[in-house]
Amino acid sequence: MNSRIYVTGASGRLGRAVLERMDATAVVRKKSGIEGETVTDFSGESLKKIFRDAKTVIHLAGSRDFLDKKKSMEGNVELTRRVVSALPPGARIVFSSSISVYGKRLADIPADEETPVSPDTPYAESKLRAERIVKSHPNHVILRIGPVYGPGFKEYFKVLRLIDKGKMSLMGDGQNHIPFVHVSDVVDAIESAVEKGNGVYVIVGECLPQAEVYRIASEKLGAGFPERRMPVCLARVFANLELLRTSLLGGNPLFIPEDIAVLSSDRVFNCSKARKELGFSPRPLERGIGEMVAEYKKAI
Repeated sequence: MNSRIYVTGASGRLGRAVLERMDATAVVRKKSGIEGETVTDFSGESLKKIFRDAKTVIHLAGSRDFLDKKKSMEGNVELTRRVVSALPPGARIVFSSSISVYGKRLADIPADEETPVSPDTPYAESKLRAERIVKSHPNHVILRIGPVYGPGFKEYFKVLRLIDKGKMSLMGDGQNHIPFVHVSDVVDAIESAVEKGNGVYVIVGECLPQAEVYRIASEKLGAGFPERRMPVCLARVFANLELLRTSLLGGNPLFIPEDIAVLSSDRVFNCSKARKELGFSPRPLERGIGEMVAEYKKAI
């Protein structure tokens, strides 16, 4: 294993995808079966020992809890503070942030690295605070990543299942643009950022209208296009009722309010900086959706 490149959050889906491509040491909280992994409690003292010879730390670990502010702050802000504090002076850090820092209503369309940020959830605020900590280290790259899809991201199966069964509804008029990015394209950007670039980069794939996304998915599935429409406000009510239902009865909600926000907001991004400096070249969304549909069909 390459003892000079470390990956936190290595047992997660993105982390495992990075390790499939790169020669690096996995840094995990508990044993996960990854070859050569290093187990830590993520205390500052432990991280300093692990990173003492680090050339690059790819920091992917964090909380994706959109509902619990305390978990977001601990998992994204405090953990990042300990990681950055543990870096040797000359080490490089590549940090996975999120386009959520811009909020759901973009100040500019298309948005880029210079667009004013406006976090509108505890998760987004925690990512922005983590970015500020990373920026205190001189040798850094911050990747503001869109909603990731691709092999292993089975949460998208619930949408494909609804389309397949003719039960999916368009939210609003369906003309809002949705910014997805394929996991392999994210890994490409991370791998490039180990050696190239400095500062902040937007990492988002092709931003297509909601209706076009569903059209592609329905054609790949061999299903009918969703003709029904649901007002966004009603979809939000449904998502909140799902949270209430699962809090009382257990299980996982079909959709949470953040899902509705992602699917119904109009967000377009300009990734020209990442294309120029990192060689970022995301695949067409139609190709990526086809891959997801193929995986879905194998699973049913």
